[in-house]
Amino acid sequence: MKQKKLVVIADIHSNYIALKSALDIVDTINPEGIIFLGDYVSDCPYPQRTMKMLYEYKSKYKCWFIRGNREDYQLAHRENPNDGWCYSSATGSLLYTYENLTVADLDFFASMPECCDIRLDGCPVITACHGSPSATREWIKGKPELLDKYTRNINGELLLCGHTHKAEVNSINHKTVIFCPSVGLPQDGENSMRLTVLTCENGQWTYEMLTFDFHSDSMINEIYKSGLADKGKLWMLCMIRELRENKSFAVPCISLALKKANEDGYVERPISEKYWTEAAREIGIL
Repeated sequence: MKQKKLVVIADIHSNYIALKSALDIVDTINPEGIIFLGDYVSDCPYPQRTMKMLYEYKSKYKCWFIRGNREDYQLAHRENPNDGWCYSSATGSLLYTYENLTVADLDFFASMPECCDIRLDGCPVITACHGSPSATREWIKGKPELLDKYTRNINGELLLCGHTHKAEVNSINHKTVIFCPSVGLPQDGENSMRLTVLTCENGQWTYEMLTFDFHSDSMINEIYKSGLADKGKLWMLCMIRELRENKSFAVPCISLALKKANEDGYVERPISEKYWTEAAREIGIL
């Protein structure tokens, strides 16, 4: 039987420069389709450029689009525009992104499932999600009890997850769980971006993670040129460090800021710049 290939692209986060490089590889593979695992926008500038490429490849290949937590945030803001978003470390990147999306973009996000089964003739079923099969924000990497629960209850022999920005493969309950690396903001210390290629042959899926060159300075320059660095404040300083070092800075910073706010009895949301600044200094962002 002829080999069948699928390409998996996870966590673009508006890094349209990295996405373009990834899609150039897709064209050399000419797969049966592309699985997009969500978090298409936010954290890098000009989300409309990312969306333009997604629409282009939607018409070029069979595509499966999964909704990520970033898309959920954008949709929630549409439903409740009085949620306190402003240009700040907490929500500046999200607000900038929202202001650069169209109604059609948001409707496209709303049409996406949180999880879906992918079937190709002669190949085992694949289940694809962003965080977990039941929630875009759920973190199941490194949690054996959740991996056991979900692999017992999915149709796929393969479970594809994004969200973690780190590559990892687990085998449990005769299923394979692949945490796919981020195309736009990898955080596993690798010095290059990666996408995932699945190959079905003789009724079995195999996988490989392909690297491609990306020069972080090109996107960092765009962050400053677009004005996003000012609008997103300390969050964007975290993003710049992540682009340079391929490690997580934003999550530790916001976690520490939240901890400091809670210790002070500060319950308002979004979190005040005071706590962001304290946290950023403590972890070496400032």
